[in-house]
Amino acid sequence: MPVETPKQLVKMANQISLNLRANGSDDVVAEHVATHLQKFWSPPMRQMIIAQLTAPETDLLPVTIVAIEKLSQMQHAKRD
Repeated sequence: MPVETPKQLVKMANQISLNLRANGSDDVVAEHVATHLQKFWSPPMRQMIIAQLTAPETDLLPVTIVAIEKLSQMQHAKRD
């Protein structure tokens, strides 16, 4: 399987957010997206998408940003 680039991961994460938007408020959608990324994305993919939070330019949707922030919190909690 080819290695995803940050741009590809941003696109994938945004698509997941858009597909789950019918589940309720942005906060609920963000929680679902974060859970999905935690369950189904590999650790390198998760690290790469979390790094996009501090990237100078990114195409992350606002709800996806919240989801990745939640994912980052999940990662930190898992380490503690």
